[in-house]
Amino acid sequence: MTKARLAGLIERDDQWAALETLLTDSLSGSGRVALLTGPVASGKTELLHAFGEACGVSFVKATCSAFERDLPFGVVGQIFHPLDAPAEVGELLDAAARSADGPSARQLHALCIALMDLTAETPLVIGIDDVQHADSSSLHWLLYLIRRLGQVKVLLMLSETASPRAAHTALHTELLRHPHCRDVSLAPLGSVEDLFETAMHASEAMSLSGGNPLLVRSLLDDQRLCKPRDDGGLVIGPSYRRALVSCLHRSDHHVLPVARALAVTGDGATRESLGRLARVDVETVDSALDVMNEAGLLSDGWFRDPAARGAVLDDLSAQDRKEMYLGAALLLHDEGAPATEVAPYLVMADHSENPWMVPVFEEAAEHALRDEQIDTALRYLELAHRACVEVHGRAAIAAKLVRVEWRVNPSAAGRRLGTVVPAMRAGQLSDRDVNSLVQPMLWNCQVDEATEALERVRRSAASGSGLRAMELWLACSHPTLARRPSSEPVKTRTVSLTSGPMLKAVTALANVLTYGASDASATDAEHVLQAARPSDSGSWGPESAMLALQALVYADRLDVAAQWCDRLLEEARVKNLGVARAFFSCVRAEVSLRRGDLSTAFEHAQNALDFMPAGGWGVALGMPLGILINAATKMGRHEDAASFLEQPVPEAMFQSRYGLHYLYARGHHYLATSRHYAALADFLSCGELMTSWGVDQPGVVPWRTSAAEAWLLHGANRDEAKRLINEQLARLGPEGSRTRGVALRLLAATNQPHNRPQLLQDAVVVLEEYGDQYELARALADLSKAHQALREHRRAWTVARRAWHVANVCDAAELCEELLPSRGKPDEDAPAEEKPVDPIATLTDAERRVAALAAVGYTNREIASKLYITPSTIEQHLTRVYRKLNVKYRKDLPADLHSYLPSTA
Repeated sequence: MTKARLAGLIERDDQWAALETLLTDSLSGSGRVALLTGPVASGKTELLHAFGEACGVSFVKATCSAFERDLPFGVVGQIFHPLDAPAEVGELLDAAARSADGPSARQLHALCIALMDLTAETPLVIGIDDVQHADSSSLHWLLYLIRRLGQVKVLLMLSETASPRAAHTALHTELLRHPHCRDVSLAPLGSVEDLFETAMHASEAMSLSGGNPLLVRSLLDDQRLCKPRDDGGLVIGPSYRRALVSCLHRSDHHVLPVARALAVTGDGATRESLGRLARVDVETVDSALDVMNEAGLLSDGWFRDPAARGAVLDDLSAQDRKEMYLGAALLLHDEGAPATEVAPYLVMADHSENPWMVPVFEEAAEHALRDEQIDTALRYLELAHRACVEVHGRAAIAAKLVRVEWRVNPSAAGRRLGTVVPAMRAGQLSDRDVNSLVQPMLWNCQVDEATEALERVRRSAASGSGLRAMELWLACSHPTLARRPSSEPVKTRTVSLTSGPMLKAVTALANVLTYGASDASATDAEHVLQAARPSDSGSWGPESAMLALQALVYADRLDVAAQWCDRLLEEARVKNLGVARAFFSCVRAEVSLRRGDLSTAFEHAQNALDFMPAGGWGVALGMPLGILINAATKMGRHEDAASFLEQPVPEAMFQSRYGLHYLYARGHHYLATSRHYAALADFLSCGELMTSWGVDQPGVVPWRTSAAEAWLLHGANRDEAKRLINEQLARLGPEGSRTRGVALRLLAATNQPHNRPQLLQDAVVVLEEYGDQYELARALADLSKAHQALREHRRAWTVARRAWHVANVCDAAELCEELLPSRGKPDEDAPAEEKPVDPIATLTDAERRVAALAAVGYTNREIASKLYITPSTIEQHLTRVYRKLNVKYRKDLPADLHSYLPSTA
């Protein structure tokens, strides 16, 4: 191993050998000078000290500092003090230091003679570190000494930080003149393979350090002291950060301000902008960048790792950091940079005191909204509000704050309304701003204030899609406040292609609520979901997507609605949009409830309340709470349902569409717990409200069938029950739907026993087709009872088993117990053993035909052609098949389906 290696130096064998040669020459009586040069932290000091300690002769050292440049003969004193020089030398130094005109040639000569006398018999190695910071008196003495070193046994080692643009000094001139002076350069390390455990770590270390020895050693320390990374990569810890900042502080005085300016402005900064922020000229910026590049602190003018930039920023005091961020913001604004670049610096500077900042913050907030960065937009708007001094401007920004905060925290937006309503009453808001406040006002139960706002907007001469969307939304969600048309409205199939997503969504929902399900309305709703996102509207946020989803749900397009809910939920999860996740979870819960997937409905409804607590739901609380009550009731968890009913709800909820869901769910809880008159009151209340509002569609809540069931269970008025059921069937028409299946099941209960099986079989077919598993289980249960009443025991048992299986899949525990108590043995006419239910047996005939063709490789289009149905219907069948058979892909379909192929011919 080389001596350099033994001294702990890396890749310094050549430099060590050069110093040994110079030492040999000096020991023979021919003094030598070695100038160790290299970038900051390249190992100059380490080499100087290591060689001096290992050279085998007397060694004295001196360290120069920029802070001691005004101390005369400070460096010379460090050299003579350990040599036990005679008292005369000390007196000579004192006299020379006190000289007002600086040291004379006689004094310098005397000091040189004193050193030569001390080394006449004893060789000496002198090390002077950072000689570029030496005081002028000591520098004069060094120049005098260098010219006379040829006859003494002295090796003078000087270290100096190389600067690419440094001026040529008198010391450099003197060194170049004498043959006994030699330049010993230290370049960055070329390899660190043998220092790190793996080649990958060595490669990372070179990338992070640029070969700077100090940074390399700091990385080694971090690997030793810090917790390893999970991915096995190189740890960048406090040692690296401290070493990098130390390098900057040890560099020339102009390097640190430029490094800080670079850390603040980013890698896109120009030389001119760096110079203005660091308060230096462009040439100085170039010099500083060259120094940092050569030292390995930068790579092509930018920090090698974000941790390096963070270390430079952390080195600033809080006040200095704010001032630099403010300076960067002013600089960018003066250069005409976009608001999205200026605003972040103002935020980090925590400064919003100048009027010119208001439009910057507002524009940046609009961009943040489009990028779904809601919290950032709120921060910008709050700063804009603080900076704005104009009354109308402050009011407009406050209104915008309400609209934006509604997306992340509706209850907090409601609290802000306390400051906005007075501004509205004082006429400080535009019609557009007032219109945009109606929804958050109603959401937070401020009905009187919303009524004032509506009167103001309606009195205005201005009109447009905004007011039209508002009126339609009121008709759908808060019908008592909607403006009633003078005559029956003309059914709107669709809206203009240039209409916004909110108008399209609310039009689709209004058509479904007013005229019932139609392909046109479902198509319009899907168009909204394909294009609309929460960022499309500053006023409505995710509401447009939610309304479109509800239009699909009320139109019984449950499979389509489920697919969109899942997609939108994932997007909202990735972007961490809490309100959007709550909305979409709520609709997804409603879809699952209508499919009879009770546990999934319960889970999604609970998620909706987790993403946005009850206080944030306002009048819309009736939706998630109603689903929880309904799902718990159908699962037989009546105590849970009762606890949900204890949750306080706003009175204004019952004058909105959201209250219908709550009343309907509460009625079913009363029905399940034998409070028939209370249940009937809730169902009839739903009917009265829906009729008066003009939204009497069973797709919302089928109150007639539920009221009929209450009459039947009470046994008091079977004629009224039959009238309600027939009325419901008449309103449904010939089209199939879940409600039709329920109505047929209840109609069977009003007929003679021998008529019931056929009606119930029709109900089973409809409910199978539309995928409501819970109602299917109830229809099968009633069909089993009908067969039992006709003494068809074997058939009754077979149907009961199937009903139990479907109810069990739904988690309807109470219904399961009713069907097969304790899973006991059947009666004497039933089979002796119960065989496991074949999942294929749960498929309808249509589903089996589609599944059989899919299992052997037919495409959806080929199956549709073969069975004379649409590809869309094929997709819906396969969705239900996958769910029932618990598979995800076509290739997972069981081979037993092949036996059903003949039926597809």
